[in-house]
Amino acid sequence: MMKKLLFLTICLVLVVAVGAEAQWKFAKYFPDTVTYPIKKWTTGVNNGIAIDPAGKIWIQSFAYDATVDSIQRTGGAWLKTGVILVFNPNGTPVSFSPIKYLTGKDQTGAAVSDTLDGSGYGLSTDPSTGNILSVKWSSRLWKIDYKTGKGITRIASPIPGYTSSLGTAMADNFGEVFIAPVVPGNAVGILNPDFTAAGTVTNATGGYARACAVSGDGNDVYVPLFDKLKIMVYHSDNGSLGPYVVKDSILGFAAETLVWNPKTGHLWTTSGNTTSGLPTAPYQAYEWYGIDVKTKKVVDSIALYDPLIPKYGTDPRPRGIAFTKNGDTAYVACFNGTMASWVQIYTKGTTYVEPVKGVVPTDYTLSQNYPNPFNPSTQISFSITKSGTTTLKVYDLMGREVSTLVNETLVPGAYSVKFDATNLSSGTYLYVLTSGGNRLTNKMLLLK
Repeated sequence: MMKKLLFLTICLVLVVAVGAEAQWKFAKYFPDTVTYPIKKWTTGVNNGIAIDPAGKIWIQSFAYDATVDSIQRTGGAWLKTGVILVFNPNGTPVSFSPIKYLTGKDQTGAAVSDTLDGSGYGLSTDPSTGNILSVKWSSRLWKIDYKTGKGITRIASPIPGYTSSLGTAMADNFGEVFIAPVVPGNAVGILNPDFTAAGTVTNATGGYARACAVSGDGNDVYVPLFDKLKIMVYHSDNGSLGPYVVKDSILGFAAETLVWNPKTGHLWTTSGNTTSGLPTAPYQAYEWYGIDVKTKKVVDSIALYDPLIPKYGTDPRPRGIAFTKNGDTAYVACFNGTMASWVQIYTKGTTYVEPVKGVVPTDYTLSQNYPNPFNPSTQISFSITKSGTTTLKVYDLMGREVSTLVNETLVPGAYSVKFDATNLSSGTYLYVLTSGGNRLTNKMLLLK
C-alpha cells in the first residue's frame, strides 16, 4: 500500500522543556486489589497493557503461572495458563475475562487454537480497528476482537523476514503490524492486516529491543535499543513498501517501551532503571517522558509513585503504559518487585472518577454536592444505567465552562468525583451531567 504522507523530522538530541505541561498525579492502584487478586502475580507486566476504543483496560502478565485465575483444570490435571485480564474502567472484570484460550485462523486461513500458556511479551491496540494485538511466549502473535475477547488471526514465529523472539507489536493506521525483535541482528517484521508478510525494517545498528512504535502513515519506525541507550528512527517515503533507512536516533536512556498518546500525539517512553541502566541528567530513573516530535523536545513526564520504590523494592522497572482516548488518564505498569498492584492510574487535566461500591442504580441521577456551600472543594455524586460517554462539567452563571470533571466512557454504576475550586471566585456555579441522552443540572455555592 503506497503511503503519501511524509512524517515530521525527529530530533537528534532531546531537550527537556521545563514547565511545558501540568503535572500528572497518582490517582490509585488498579484494579481494586482486594476485589481481584492481581497483586498475587509473581512477576509483573512486560509491556502488557492496552486500552480499547470502549475504554476497557487489557492487562497481560509476564508470568505464565501468575494467579489462581490462570490455572485451568483439564481432565485430572491442572493446566497453567498466562491469562489476559480485561477490566471496565471502574475495575470490575468484563464478562469474557479472564481469557485463557483463543481460536481463530492463521495467515494462510487455516484454523488454529491456543491455550495461553506462555509468558506475555506485550499488548497494544490496533488504531485502525481497535482490536488488541497480543504477543505470547515471545513466539505467537494474536489479533483479538476487543468487543468479544475472541481470537481473529494468529501467526507463530518465525515472522517472515527474520527469526527472533518477538517484542511488542504495533500497528499503523492501515492495520499493518510492526514487530521489533528482542534479540540483536534481526529485522523489524512487517505484516499486512491478515498477518501475511509485508516487508521488513533492517535493524542496521543492532541491539536489544522490547518494543517499537510506528507513525500513523507507516513511514517512520522507532526502535528502542535499551542496551545501546538510544531509540533508532527508520524512515521510508513509501511506508511498508520500503526501503527503510536510518533517519535519526534519540539518545539518552535505556528505553524499554514506546507508546503514542492519542490526544497529544506525543511519543512516550521509559527512562531506564537499575536493571537495564540508570539514566543520566537531565533524565530521572523510573519516569516516563513524552516526546513532542514537532518541537523536538521532551514536554511531559510521569514520575512513578514514590512510595512504591522504598516499600516494594529498589527496581520496580516500569515497563508498560496506556492512555485513555482523551489522553488525560494513564495506566502505568511495572515489571519488577512485589507490588501492591502492578498497575497504577495517573491523571492530568481531569479529576479521577471514583466508583461507589454496592450501589445498583435504577435511573440517571445527579446528587446535590456535599458540602454545599463549600470552600475550596466539594464532592459530586451521580449514577448512570447504561454504558457510554459521560461528561460532568462546571459552568459559571454566564454559561462559561470553568472545569471538565469527567469526559470518558463509563459503565453502569454510581460514581463520585471531587471538584476543587481553589482558583475560582466566590459565587454560584452550575454542574451538568450528560450521559445516555440525558442532561441533568444542579447548582452549588462557593464561599471564600
